[in-house]
Order: sequence, then structure tokens, then C-alpha cells
Amino acid sequence: MSKRPKAAKRGDSPKKVLEELRDLVLGYARQEILTPLTRLGKTLKLGLLGALSIGIGLIFLVIAGLRLLQTEAPGVFDGNMSALPYVVVLVGVVVLLAMAAMIRARLSKGDRS
Repeated sequence: MSKRPKAAKRGDSPKKVLEELRDLVLGYARQEILTPLTRLGKTLKLGLLGALSIGIGLIFLVIAGLRLLQTEAPGVFDGNMSALPYVVVLVGVVVLLAMAAMIRARLSKGDRS
């Protein structure tokens, strides 16, 4: 006695079986591919918006620090020392970037363990 598929037992036509298979495959594709990609897109939008906001804020903080050094210390950075506020701000930015890289390395190392 051979086992026959349910579709053959019910007497369904091959055309109906193929339509059901197509509907099943399309439903699976929507569930397993489109939905996660849609969620990923929303997450990326929010992540990029947050990164852009933080970047703009840090640029404003760097400019504010530079202006602070230039205006609150009159006479200190005159003449040959006029480039020193730029150097101080640049060193500060490099230190911030190094700290961010170290924190990211520690966090990613902790995830692997």
C-alpha cells in the first residue's frame, strides 16, 4: 500500500496544489524575510539619526571649547601661541575618540565570552 499525499487523496487538481504551494512559499518569505528586513530598516534609521545627532552635538562642543579658550584667556594665546587652542582641542578630540574605541573594544570582547 503506497502512501499518497493529502492533496491526491482529496482529489485536488495539480493546479490547486501549485497555487497552495505558491501561497505557502510567499507567506513564508514575508514572515521570514520581509518582516525582519523591515524591522532592521527601522532600527538603522533610528541608529543613523542618533549617530548624526551625537556627531553634530560633538562638533558644537568642540567649537565651543575652542571659542572658550580663545576668548576667556586673552593675551595668553597671542603671538607664537595662537595655534595652541587648536592643538588643545585636537588633543581633546583624539582622547575622546580613543576612549570611545577602548569602550567599544571592551564591550565587544565581553560579548564574545
